Amino acid sequence: MKRIAQITDLHLMEEWSAKYGADADTNMKLVLQDVGARGIREVIFTGDIGHPDAYQRFFALLKDFDFTVIPGNHDTFAGIRPHYLPDYLKTKSEMFHSTEDEYFKYIFLDSSSDSISEIQLKWLENELLTTRHVLLFVHHPVLQVLTAVDFKYPLLNRAAIKDILVRSGREITVFCGHYHTDDFTKEENITQYVTPAASVQMEKNPLEIVVHSRYYGYRIITLEGRAVSTQVVLNHGKGFDVVD
Repeated sequence: MKRIAQITDLHLMEEWSAKYGADADTNMKLVLQDVGARGIREVIFTGDIGHPDAYQRFFALLKDFDFTVIPGNHDTFAGIRPHYLPDYLKTKSEMFHSTEDEYFKYIFLDSSSDSISEIQLKWLENELLTTRHVLLFVHHPVLQVLTAVDFKYPLLNRAAIKDILVRSGREITVFCGHYHTDDFTKEENITQYVTPAASVQMEKNPLEIVVHSRYYGYRIITLEGRAVSTQVVLNHGKGFDVVD
């Protein structure tokens, strides 16, 4: 059995998240304490680290974990490179790569420009020539979510990405963030989980963006054989609880 903590949308040292009452630094420290207490050593961060001045602090917090980071629309590879440059990124201008094990192929995309580049789209088509269950990590959701953030700030070319994923015929599970909410969506061969933010949340309201800091959290992904299960863990101010 393998367990992964997916953390997203920290917005560390950003005035925006602080304005709505989030203490992102404390949140991240407590999230990682909870992750470690559950015996989880692998962390995947799916974007929106925060202000560029926070990058050094962010990677220092992660140093005791095996971690992978992809950028969000608040991040830039140029800003991240001095702090995080694994071998698989040294020859690239965008933060995308893949790995695999016996049962799963892990694909990581860079949507920091609010889209997936043509280079990545062509690469993705080749990566999907696999017999393994595909776990796709990307900041922006690929499938539509009925919330105001989706209407205002979606992944711009998500139809092209969805088409590639559907045509592959593979079983694909997407783990993402960006919308600061918890959501589950399934269309054709794609299952999508949107993970709550480690900073502030946005109500799943189709008419307007409503921001609050009543809770924050992360997602646990459990892989056992070929099976994938997942739980959201939230802190409402009195410790962390699994909610699903």
